[in-house]
Amino acid sequence: MDDFDINKILRLRIAFQTIKDYWKITIIITILFVGITTLYSAMFPAFKDMLTEMMESGFAEGFSFLRGIEDMGSYVGFLNMELYQIFWIMILGIILGFLSGAVIAKEIEGKTIDLLMSNPVSKKQIIFEKFIGLIPMVLIVNFGTMFAVFGITIAINEELNFGNVFLTHITSIPYFLSIIAIGILVSVVINEKMKAGIIMVAIIVSMYIFESLGNMVPNYEAMGVISITHYYNPYDTLKFGEIDAVGMIVLSVIIVWSLIIAMLYFENKDITI
Repeated sequence: MDDFDINKILRLRIAFQTIKDYWKITIIITILFVGITTLYSAMFPAFKDMLTEMMESGFAEGFSFLRGIEDMGSYVGFLNMELYQIFWIMILGIILGFLSGAVIAKEIEGKTIDLLMSNPVSKKQIIFEKFIGLIPMVLIVNFGTMFAVFGITIAINEELNFGNVFLTHITSIPYFLSIIAIGILVSVVINEKMKAGIIMVAIIVSMYIFESLGNMVPNYEAMGVISITHYYNPYDTLKFGEIDAVGMIVLSVIIVWSLIIAMLYFENKDITI
């Protein structure tokens, strides 16, 4: 029987169950990031003059590993630094990595994998549907945060190109989906959910460090290439509306190959129930 029978794919029972399993944490993460966005954005008018003075004093030279640090005195640069470069790229990446790293491992560790495998679908289909089931989390957190940026920007009467903000959030989708795909791959290799989650956290932090070192030390610039954060630069999109097409392609390739490897590994993996 074909592993990807169209009728089975369209049912997406496991995907819908995954959405149900993660809807509470999705709401919590969304509220968290909406709150962070509101807090930091609302602070900008009070710190605007101080930030300008800090930039004029050469403050940015010590933080050259953060992209767009030289523009921190502007509202766009402030959003980039306080929200996108730290909370968005790294903190949200860590959260999604931890959750996706446990998505299969928790089923094996909790002895509930037999319930998944009792569905009339292949192991490959299980991987595919788990990935699909985590996409709504990315979209809800992503666009919830985006609308928070829109709202607070209007409230504090600052200038911001909303089209660029929209592009920034659209182009973040491949970045976060690549994290989820890598997390699922780790999850099928490691049977313990906590260990798998911690490994994913270590991967995300390590890649962030590699990219930071590449930005800070010219001799280590090549290190950034092995980091997925290298292929998503919110500052260029937020400030100039520029999209790294090559980066988007690389992230898409990472998604596809991570899922393919995860499917093949899981298909041939012996699972003790």
